[in-house]
Amino acid sequence: LLVLTSHLNVNAKITSKEEAEKFLNNYCIEIVSAIKDAYEVQIESASNQDWKTFGEKGRWIAGLAEVYSKVCK
Repeated sequence: LLVLTSHLNVNAKITSKEEAEKFLNNYCIEIVSAIKDAYEVQIESASNQDWKTFGEKGRWIAGLAEVYSKVCK
């Protein structure tokens, strides 16, 4: 999540409400994309019975979901 937010914040020179909304829309899309990627890794991990990776990705998804619920509409 730190990498995701630091990458987005570097390019964020927001000067209007319209720009802020556009930024947040893109930010939220990136969060959902990261959740999807982690979910796909979970599916593969479960099929390989790699429960350590499955759990790690589950915690990652939970953290992303929390940010999404607080920031995204």
